[in-house]
Amino acid sequence: MPQPSRKRGNGLVAQKKRAGTLAAFIALLYYEFLWNIRKKKIIAIFIIIFAIATVQLAFTPIADALANPPQTLQANSTFVFGGIEALTGIFLFLVGVATTMNTVSGEFESGTIVPLLTKPVSKTLVFAAKIVASVITLLAAYSFLVGYIAIGGTLIYGSQDNLNLVPLGILGLTIGSMVWASVALTLGTLSKNSVLAALGSFGFYIGLLIGGTLIASQLGASTVLFYAPGMGATGTTAACAGLERGGGQTFSTGTDGLASMLMRWVLNPGQVLNFCGFQFRASGNPTTTLLASDTFANVAFRDLWVSLVYVAGLLLLSWFAFRRSQIVES
Repeated sequence: MPQPSRKRGNGLVAQKKRAGTLAAFIALLYYEFLWNIRKKKIIAIFIIIFAIATVQLAFTPIADALANPPQTLQANSTFVFGGIEALTGIFLFLVGVATTMNTVSGEFESGTIVPLLTKPVSKTLVFAAKIVASVITLLAAYSFLVGYIAIGGTLIYGSQDNLNLVPLGILGLTIGSMVWASVALTLGTLSKNSVLAALGSFGFYIGLLIGGTLIASQLGASTVLFYAPGMGATGTTAACAGLERGGGQTFSTGTDGLASMLMRWVLNPGQVLNFCGFQFRASGNPTTTLLASDTFANVAFRDLWVSLVYVAGLLLLSWFAFRRSQIVES
């Protein structure tokens, strides 16, 4: 007879424990956002993003007005779509690194890690709150940026095409930046130093950029670049022979180009991208040759899972280092 009462009691205890964990997680999120605001991190990110978007919106109207003779601003129904595709490379890197470079290391440097981890919450919950806060920050920043570009672009350049793809662009920008944010977070967790996290991330980025450039210059769009973070291999809608004559559109298909690939996946999933390499001869200029070809749908899917694998792997390493970190009270 007492078994049902015992089960109900155990259920109530489990329910209270879950409620307590959720309340602690929300409190940690609140703490994290306050921490970022105190460090002026969120404010700085939004100011930088606002400035970049403003330059992007105003450049053509100002250039037309200053031309001799002044030019009439032309309607551009693809401005927003193209503007989202242009947000890549060093921009995603800087926003991602700025978001997480002192997320963990800053706590060790300031000593706030001691009272934080002496509270009755697990290190895993603290780490999870930091990750969720970083993702929310990036998502909010890119939502603000893309929304600003969409509204400004419509007002300045007229009605815009494919605005229904804007959410995919925001998602791609967030995940693409999160790759670099994960690099900075991992380095910061391992070193417990924000400067080392920033410099290490920059060195990693430059190393990948130089390595990718050397590979591309010697081999072309090598399939090795399909799985490296950053700009990745360059694909073209033209035949490889036509590439020598400047035909077709070219696209960066790495993790930095995820926003573009996701939007193109929906817009034109069957469009084929060719990845061209170089064939060197004893005399004369090298000729281009087809290394691989794939549709936007397959390229976008590959970019997505490669990005998520990098994020998951780096966050797992960072979490492991955070759990093993020793807290010494001074």
